[in-house]
Amino acid sequence: MVLPSKQQIQNLPTLLDIVQMYHKEIQDHVKTGLWNGIYAGGKDVAWNLPSGEFCNNADEDKFIVVQTQNKRHTLKPNLKYSPFIFRGQNKNYPMILSSFGRDDYDILGNPIDRSIAHAKHLVANLKAEEFIDLLKRHPLFMMLDRGIILAPEKEPIFINMNYYGLAQHYGFKTGVMDFTSDINVAAFFACTKCVAFDKFEPITDTIEYPYGVIYVHEINPMLTFKGVGFTTIGLQLYPRSGSQRGLLYNEVEKSLPIYKLITKAHYFRHDPMVSLYFHKKFSTKLFPADGISKYAKEILDSTEVPGNVFAHNLYINQDNIENNIAKLESQGLSVNWNKQRCFSQELLNGLYSDLKNGLWEEFCKQIYFADDIKGKAMHESLLSLPNNPAYAHYFNIRDYSRIMYCDYLDHRRANINMNKKRATVNGGYI
Repeated sequence: MVLPSKQQIQNLPTLLDIVQMYHKEIQDHVKTGLWNGIYAGGKDVAWNLPSGEFCNNADEDKFIVVQTQNKRHTLKPNLKYSPFIFRGQNKNYPMILSSFGRDDYDILGNPIDRSIAHAKHLVANLKAEEFIDLLKRHPLFMMLDRGIILAPEKEPIFINMNYYGLAQHYGFKTGVMDFTSDINVAAFFACTKCVAFDKFEPITDTIEYPYGVIYVHEINPMLTFKGVGFTTIGLQLYPRSGSQRGLLYNEVEKSLPIYKLITKAHYFRHDPMVSLYFHKKFSTKLFPADGISKYAKEILDSTEVPGNVFAHNLYINQDNIENNIAKLESQGLSVNWNKQRCFSQELLNGLYSDLKNGLWEEFCKQIYFADDIKGKAMHESLLSLPNNPAYAHYFNIRDYSRIMYCDYLDHRRANINMNKKRATVNGGYI
């Protein structure tokens, strides 16, 4: 990679220049009604159809209930007000990679020893899986994932819980890359550096960090979210991903390389005053305190891997137990076969205290169902779930043990049925 000269860097715009340019382009987009000619003349599409994120009557800060290709639903940032997706980086790295993918290379972009890379990947996978295993025990995540019936609809809707996306937002290395529909969020990450868990500092050293880059994808409503591009993390129960207006690109699963989806790359020179401005304005907003960030940090800092997480990873990947233990030891970690990460009483108390203090109401307030009268009724039904006898137990700490026991029975039945299918060969049993 040919590095620019000092003079070329000095001639680059500041980050604020780029942000202001896109604010104007976004305003022009709203005025011209770019999506109106594509969907329903600017009116709401039906709540259970794709494309509601482009055509709706919701405010800019709302998250739109949108049906995905697998007939589940996601809470997507309102894209009516922006035809762009952004990613900010404080340096121009040789390749656009996820935090997981960067473990394959050194700082100059040269491949590192494969055995070291594989060991790092194993650690990253196990850490993320431990966190995800914890999230799947969260009562409200379980409720939304299993499906809820919202009047006047008769069939349940299933809200996607993007577990790997959440892991990414809490500091775990994954194969997904963060993007955002908000240029200000991209700007924040482009002019700050992470110095500790959930702690970012503004870039003021223009020697070490002479210039950064804002990557831009111009949205094509027919293609961007149709299997070859981006997916949504959007709004989840806790506010972090929503505050960051999060969208994702999975470098492992997607058939189209990310560089082919980048429409523009805007290079900018770092300016300490600009960095300080974005850091002061957005650092608290983008990393709100919540009940699970503490546990994310504990997992990231731990030198022990719970035995159940290690065994599950071993089963899924059909790896060799001795080899994997050796890989962990090379990275300073070990397996604790007696350890299992679960919700402590402290975390449960905090969770249900948050619910009493308005967590559910705040979550619901940000959600928009299209379709006017029906949409309003469904929103009211969602808001009232804590008082609905079919779902009230998810909101009551005294019922948590019962929820987990029922979950155990469901898994047990599923495993029994799966084993029966596996045992059947040509009509007989092996």
